[in-house]
Amino acid sequence: MAVKITTFPVGLYQCNCSIIFCDETLEAIVIDPGSEPEIILKKISDQGLKVKYLLHTHAHLDHFSATAAVQSKCQAAAVLHKEDMFLYNQHEAQSMMLGLPQTTITEIDQFLEDEQIFNFGKGEIKSIFTPGHTPGSSSFSLELDNELWLFSGDTLFNGGIGRTDFPGGDSNLIVKSIKNRLYTLDGDCQVIPGHGPNTLIGKEKRSNPFVRA
Repeated sequence: MAVKITTFPVGLYQCNCSIIFCDETLEAIVIDPGSEPEIILKKISDQGLKVKYLLHTHAHLDHFSATAAVQSKCQAAAVLHKEDMFLYNQHEAQSMMLGLPQTTITEIDQFLEDEQIFNFGKGEIKSIFTPGHTPGSSSFSLELDNELWLFSGDTLFNGGIGRTDFPGGDSNLIVKSIKNRLYTLDGDCQVIPGHGPNTLIGKEKRSNPFVRA
């Protein structure tokens, strides 16, 4: 499959933004356009990409503050789980709480469903509903050259899991999501989390101090 992944940190909280594209058709998906839209748009422009979807793992501001600016240039559909709309609509309060600049938001074009498939050129990516960090937290899985890749947002990190002390967080639910939805994936699955370095599902099952298999 002619699919490429580019991941880079943006913003004060260094959210991992990922651009995934088919290098034959140049159709693309952006996951978590969290901040610094000029950087995201330059990477899109440099490759000549046509972005179809802006997918969000959850609605904390550091994961969507560049969405409106990127969408205005790309005309891509903004997608978020409906259970996180209350957070999305509280973007002004989030700005104050997180110490981030106020941002303009755009309409959410489509509500994310569990195991929904998003096609881009010859590639496809699937959603996995993983609530706990927020009520609508979701991950995304992608098969690439016989390898599985997971974009876990702030649900699962390298050696950690997402906080649950923010509004809507649920410590029991995030453990269930990780054990029942993510740890059932192949141990060699490459994980790109919402912040920090990559990891492997197998490594987290063995050594994550918060959730062991």
